[in-house]
Amino acid sequence: MYHITSHKMHAALVGLLGLAALAPAWSEDAPVITDRGGRVRGNETLQDLPSDFHPYYGQKLNRYRDLNRRIAKLDLDADLNMDGVIRQGDPRDSGAFESTPPGLILGVGELTKVVVNLIPYRIDFAGDVVIGFEVGGINRNSPEGVFSSFEEEQRAVGRIRVWRDSTKKELLLDSADPARRIYEFSVDAMRYPANLPDAIPRTIFVEGVKTSGAYLGDMRLLATVSHREKGQGPSTTPTADKAQNPPFKRFRTAFDHILITVEPQPAKKEYVNNNAEGVWVTPSKKSK
Repeated sequence: MYHITSHKMHAALVGLLGLAALAPAWSEDAPVITDRGGRVRGNETLQDLPSDFHPYYGQKLNRYRDLNRRIAKLDLDADLNMDGVIRQGDPRDSGAFESTPPGLILGVGELTKVVVNLIPYRIDFAGDVVIGFEVGGINRNSPEGVFSSFEEEQRAVGRIRVWRDSTKKELLLDSADPARRIYEFSVDAMRYPANLPDAIPRTIFVEGVKTSGAYLGDMRLLATVSHREKGQGPSTTPTADKAQNPPFKRFRTAFDHILITVEPQPAKKEYVNNNAEGVWVTPSKKSK
């Protein structure tokens, strides 16, 4: 555990030690926090980073603070408080709630909208701008949060799929398919900055497929925006590796993620607008 006595000391520690030295405290004894299915929250891992914090509920800039977050250009937002509305900057739908189990709660067969907010740079870079999405499980029995094998992960965690829209006609990601764990959209950087509605989706839909295992928040949807030099091929490894910061005056990688818990049945919602924005799609109404 680290005891930070002031913001100045915090900043000095971050500058000297970096992200790796300020890894989350980890214990063999997981907190006893359960949901209706008896799942526990488990330990915080390195897979729970990076994320945003919102000051409204007294959340502080996390002790693993990555200075790149000051210029982050990508944000994922979901209806974490289940009121049928996704509001940009709403503290009830963002901040630590995204990266603290249970995160976004889905029922098996249920779909929900996730808003992808991309804020482009003000200058051009030669090459391609790559927006990557990745799904995977989190091992809360390990401080690194990773499993020793894909097979071990599949036995321990739930399963989610990510679709381009609610019609389920275009599958982007499937956490149980090794070939569909990462998906990238890319555009020529000379067209960037731009709103890019033709290349980058403004929204995606996450579907709960299999119930989560022993821990809450055992699945993660990660998004990154990064730069690829001309002639460099698509990624074949997890986009989390791109979180390594390039030098100054280079395209700075930005990232965000949302933890996900899959329940056997959809949770109770209290819509403020009768789900008029189509944020939630129940199993009985979804497209087959």
